[in-house]
Amino acid sequence: MSFPKSTCPLFELPQELLESVLSYLPSSQDVSNLSRTCKALHAKTISHLYSNISMEWQSSHATRPLTVADEDVVQALRPNFLLQTILAEPAYAQSITALKLQSTGLGVCCYSCFGDPRRREPLEKRHPNVAPNWTNAKQRLALNAVRNARLEWHHRGRGDAFAVGGCSWYEAILMYDLDATIALLVWMCPNLASLDLRFHIGDDVVYLPKVLWKLSSAGAEPQALGCRKLRNVHLGHVHIASEEEQSSDKWSRVTHLHPHLDWRGYWAFFWCPNIQKIEMNLMDEIAHAGFQKATSLPICSTLTTLRLGESSVKPNTLSKLLSCTPALRRLDYEYWVRDRAFITVDCASLSAALNSVKSSLEHLRFFCQLHSPGSVDVCGNCDFRDYPVLSSLHVSPAVILGGEASLWPRIEEVMPSSLEELCFVNDDLLEFWSPKELIPLLDDFFEGGWRARTPKLQRVYATDNKSWLDAYGTDYLRILSEQNGLECSE
Repeated sequence: MSFPKSTCPLFELPQELLESVLSYLPSSQDVSNLSRTCKALHAKTISHLYSNISMEWQSSHATRPLTVADEDVVQALRPNFLLQTILAEPAYAQSITALKLQSTGLGVCCYSCFGDPRRREPLEKRHPNVAPNWTNAKQRLALNAVRNARLEWHHRGRGDAFAVGGCSWYEAILMYDLDATIALLVWMCPNLASLDLRFHIGDDVVYLPKVLWKLSSAGAEPQALGCRKLRNVHLGHVHIASEEEQSSDKWSRVTHLHPHLDWRGYWAFFWCPNIQKIEMNLMDEIAHAGFQKATSLPICSTLTTLRLGESSVKPNTLSKLLSCTPALRRLDYEYWVRDRAFITVDCASLSAALNSVKSSLEHLRFFCQLHSPGSVDVCGNCDFRDYPVLSSLHVSPAVILGGEASLWPRIEEVMPSSLEELCFVNDDLLEFWSPKELIPLLDDFFEGGWRARTPKLQRVYATDNKSWLDAYGTDYLRILSEQNGLECSE
């Protein structure tokens, strides 16, 4: 007895229609379950399944997987397991367009107590149940992939030019080293459009910055196309401080919770020809090293968004950086001043730095965090009158007013005619002037000629009314706005 051959209708759909169908599945796990039903659907769904990779693991003490606590090992090895998978199936790597790797739960601790992570006992000896994952066949694939990258094979005695503590890139991968693992992952994904790395590896990150630099620098080899398709980059562990968080905790986080790449690892992204958005915890010494050591500077003609979160980049350094971004439209600049002595915040230098992008800038947020609030002086101010398309401005009043009361401008005199939203941020400069001094200026702004100077203005608000308007009532700014037909809400 014969039965008619049946064909699943999904098999007959063009790939683009199947992708549309798969987009309605609520989770990636559902797509994974569908891909396991048969070989035909597996082949059709694999590109969708691997297009967006997002991994998060607990890392309570970790700098690297081979130094983590026992209970964290399985989670921290997930990037390495992904690497093993795409080594065995290189076609999967072609499908990866977005890669996000994030560790959570990292507490503030002294990393010097770990010593050199690569000199510790290899992970496979400490955890024999994990080691068998690296079969002989996978080891050969990893060795070939590292050789193809041509970053390791310049022998120097027993080791090579791309080794730390006598451990080569290939050997570090087999020991589940996070730096080495992610470096090869990025190398093997030629179609990456979005890269999001939010973890702390340690203070001796070597492999990842070298790979990024080779992938994206002006001298990159033709086959190294990975970062050349990159459009969005997020580098660093983003953390929003709570009101209860102690100041010392904030500064410990800035010191430790970013990947600690060298200057090449950060500067590499500015060389990507299609880069559109960069978010990173950039330190001033790293940026300065890039200007000193790079043989030439990039021109990021496609970069439209730059977010420097919890950054120590000084205004003078920012000026050099913005000279490379002529098309920038959005700038979020957090200036964390580490000096413990008396601090001078030079708003005149900030204004000069912004000159490079004033013709294209649409959104500006400047946030200043001081190590010792109270010991500060403000020098000069920022004048935004000549910014033709600036519509959203988030700054402290001290930035637009300056430090000399006798030289204070009227608020509307330094505002752009294109302004639609004005926000007074709650940073350490907010308390530089008392409410008694600021309220008359606000009254003049609302009762004066703001409509003639800023006819498009729709919203005026503060991120924290209570901290500086409490004496006049936290609703003071809202009432002023409503009386003038403006919104006052975040």
